[in-house]
Amino acid sequence: MTERQVKFEGYGYRTGSRFGSWTRIMVDGDVVSITGPRAGVLPYRLWIALQVLLEVLVLPAVVAAVIFRDWRYLLLVPALLVAHLAVGMMGAAGLWEMANMMAIGPGHPTQTSTLDLVKRVKIGPGWARNGLWLVILPYVAGLNNVSEGYTVSFEAPAGDVGGDAVYAFHMHTEEEASELARLLEGD
Repeated sequence: MTERQVKFEGYGYRTGSRFGSWTRIMVDGDVVSITGPRAGVLPYRLWIALQVLLEVLVLPAVVAAVIFRDWRYLLLVPALLVAHLAVGMMGAAGLWEMANMMAIGPGHPTQTSTLDLVKRVKIGPGWARNGLWLVILPYVAGLNNVSEGYTVSFEAPAGDVGGDAVYAFHMHTEEEASELARLLEGD
């Protein structure tokens, strides 16, 4: 490891970067590399779309209860929210934790970018940006509470698809989070 090379380990939030679970982040001079379980583009987008659909269906259930004056439509609301939670948990287990098991031999994918392409570095809340907060609305407040001081988020090239993605990692300590954020900002 060179003098300028710093390695971190953090828990990857399931953001648009598609990295999740335990992830390694290495800053080496002006390059940042992220290695860990990463969901494929299509499965990730389908998983997000299904969660959005389940969440959006809550409003028609409430409207139907009002229009038809039938409280039984309101029973759909908790059912849809439980289904949303179940899809979220199954996706997390299938898309990332299963990837951990399968990567024991060949290893995990790595995404590399130069620091000049890293932007909007934040510590704490603000990691659920670019519309992700709408997908996980019931959970954002709780996750924001635990992210305070520990979660480093930033935007950088997505790699295998065009444009930028949000990367977010929950670090072991506040000191590690501060150090990673400082390095990502090029200091």
